[in-house]
Amino acid sequence: MRLVVSATLAVALAACATATPIPAMRPLTSSHIETMGATPVTVSQNNNGIEKSWFFTSTAAAGAAYGLIGALVTVAMDAIINAGPSRRAQKAADEMAELMSVDTLNASLAEKIRQHVPAEAPGPGVTFSGVQSVQRLGVSTVDNDVVDISVSYTLSEDSSTLRVIAAASYQNTATPYAPPYQFKGAVPKTETRGPAYRNWFTYYSAQLPVPTLTPELRERLIASIQDSARDESGALPAEGADGFKSMSKELENARDDKLTKDEIAIFLTREWLREDGALLRKEVEQAHEFVARYVLADLNRPVAPSIAGQDELLETMADERTVRRIGTGRDAGSYVSSAGGVASFSTYGNAIGIAHANQARIKTVREAARATAAR
Repeated sequence: MRLVVSATLAVALAACATATPIPAMRPLTSSHIETMGATPVTVSQNNNGIEKSWFFTSTAAAGAAYGLIGALVTVAMDAIINAGPSRRAQKAADEMAELMSVDTLNASLAEKIRQHVPAEAPGPGVTFSGVQSVQRLGVSTVDNDVVDISVSYTLSEDSSTLRVIAAASYQNTATPYAPPYQFKGAVPKTETRGPAYRNWFTYYSAQLPVPTLTPELRERLIASIQDSARDESGALPAEGADGFKSMSKELENARDDKLTKDEIAIFLTREWLREDGALLRKEVEQAHEFVARYVLADLNRPVAPSIAGQDELLETMADERTVRRIGTGRDAGSYVSSAGGVASFSTYGNAIGIAHANQARIKTVREAARATAAR
């Protein structure tokens, strides 16, 4: 499955229509905080599991000048070029799902939030009163007077980094959202509806080191490409077949003197799977703790961000991991937890692979939702 994703794309597109650029984050007001007090939390169930990002290459622009024939040729070329990366992203997503199911991910997040529910009578401000896991796929209604948290999990193109993005929101018909900003002219429609509170919390795992290309590593890469191209009987694609053309292209790239992000991912995905996914489980747990802590803290911070502010360092841990509150642009007010000692920026392509098991789950949930709506 190839999907194009963006964490705040819909919000950003809506903002383009406003005359005055403002942050996507919406803080609670002091009156909201006082009114809310102890509030239940819903965890919107994740259904995709740990996604594997990859870059879909399109040659459509090159063939546009040649009309229908050009379009047909570029479709064939795209299929050959993208077959390998797509297949490997799918395989990596399947392996992640075997290691950590969506049920495991959802339960882990709910438990971390549950640990922040006060055991005794809560003090002033917003507190968590309980946690419930809710399936929202195919459901258009929004719960009233609950803090809702949804999370996505994505491996980078080269599998060096796991990115976890949490979106938190709260709305209550009794205390609707009132924009804390001044506008020239009428208030944009996007600022007259929606949740009273929303924000995003992004966690980046420690970055795995990129392997050095050696003759031995190149041979392992070639063997991996050939193995992934074999059918169920173990046979390689027949010469002239699309599978053979795709494999040949990958082998040609593998024999050069550099590793692409897609090739690096072949080796680094293995690192996440080692020791029953010990590193993966550790990073997921840390991400969930970050989300639980900072969502609760942010709910109690009635401060509207400025689109032209400055980043604020909130925490530096013993391992040099930092937590920052973004100070500029549309992301102002959102939180980012980054590992220390990062050598380079990780990229997340323009497409994702979703495990077959999770695709089947999504289909089942949607069919059930449609059947319920039809009654």
